[in-house]
Amino acid sequence: MAIKIKSIGVLRNLLRAVYDDKLILLIAWVITRYSDVVFTSGYREGDKGVHGTLPCRGMDIRSWIYNDPQAIVDNINEHFSYDSDRPNKKCAVLHDTGRGMHIHLQCGPKSIYLGG
Repeated sequence: MAIKIKSIGVLRNLLRAVYDDKLILLIAWVITRYSDVVFTSGYREGDKGVHGTLPCRGMDIRSWIYNDPQAIVDNINEHFSYDSDRPNKKCAVLHDTGRGMHIHLQCGPKSIYLGG
């Protein structure tokens, strides 16, 4: 297993914030199951979404290093629930927000580990 960080800038932002315990559990689960996890974004000051919350509730990982990144996203969402009141919200999403495809990890106040 290798844990990598995309750049010094990403490392600086990762170290600038406290992370939500639920996100830490999610990240720990991911890195124990998938090799060569590359963190590409974490805390982003001024971000209006989960990347800007304190404690931070969002983290991105590189997707193109995996043969089937959607299968990883699906596997994560089989084991974690973002919010049972909002089943359309997911803890893992494969998307491109204009800076390239990546796996976005997130948690909310009602996120839970489903086991497995």
